[in-house]
Amino acid sequence: MTVHLSGRGVVLSPALRRRVETKIGKVSRLLPKITEARVVLVLERYRHLAEVTLHTRGSTLRAEASASDFYSAVDLALENLEQQVRRRKDRIRARKPRLSRRAPIAPGAAGRGAPGEPRDEAPPLVVRRIDAKPMSVDEAIEQMRVGRHSLLVFTNAGSRAVNVLHRRADGALELVEPAR
Repeated sequence: MTVHLSGRGVVLSPALRRRVETKIGKVSRLLPKITEARVVLVLERYRHLAEVTLHTRGSTLRAEASASDFYSAVDLALENLEQQVRRRKDRIRARKPRLSRRAPIAPGAAGRGAPGEPRDEAPPLVVRRIDAKPMSVDEAIEQMRVGRHSLLVFTNAGSRAVNVLHRRADGALELVEPAR
């Protein structure tokens, strides 16, 4: 990460440079993907203004603050940036996770944990009610090929029984129909 520090109408002291760099280092611990940090300190009569811009791989975060001296202005601006970074990370964590495409679990391995580790209770039951649309097996196969779903429940138009078409892990389709 590169830190660019500049001043308009002000001479930057080495102590102020060190302070800004250490404060930005603390923010970079929260968001390690920062590529560049730009800090501009502006003196306008009695107002000390700090503008801080952080460039990351996907976005840019910016904050401004004014105070009676540059140290407080930089602290306020970086505090604002820390809040932005925390909100951004919370938003990312709150997103629904993507479905993983892991290998199927080996038979008999389900429910086993490490020795001495307590086993979890059974997962909660999720009930989803659907209208099983009447269609032929050929239509159901075509629906599976067009869609990206791995399961299709339908009413067989010929036998009037509820059937399930399932895509197996190897990519083959499996038809499940009730025994007569």
